[in-house]
Amino acid sequence: MSGTGLSGSGQKDAHDVWSAVTGLYAAHGTGEVDGVDGRLDPEATMWHSEAEGLLRGKGDLDSLRAERAMRADGPQVTDYYAHDPVIDLSGHMAVVCYWLRVDYALAQDGTALSPELVRNTAVLRRSVAGWRIVHLHEEVRVAGGRPVAADEG
Repeated sequence: MSGTGLSGSGQKDAHDVWSAVTGLYAAHGTGEVDGVDGRLDPEATMWHSEAEGLLRGKGDLDSLRAERAMRADGPQVTDYYAHDPVIDLSGHMAVVCYWLRVDYALAQDGTALSPELVRNTAVLRRSVAGWRIVHLHEEVRVAGGRPVAADEG
């Protein structure tokens, strides 16, 4: 995070904030629900790309997870890649703007599927437990999981 323009404790905080965000996707990618939940404040709000309304806390997130499990026949995610963070720190709060690329496995017929590109903003708060996400806003900019056109590949 040397490009943050911060020094000393500010640079360490920026590193820790970004580690909380990237750790969320690493845990999600391996199915570690506790690892995801450990990076989210239990009362976190979320504009989730798969939900119509605002998710309010762990209960709403768990309901979305249950819905997702019932429709597990869609494209299978193989990787999440969060990149290009812009981090703004102020005391015990941080705002992180970043891009997320979601990669998919080949379709059952062997067709390559396009990645999804999501623009994100996360708000984090530092506590004795470390940096936790208190709000996450996702906006899908390029829908993924669709067959790649012959001229794209």
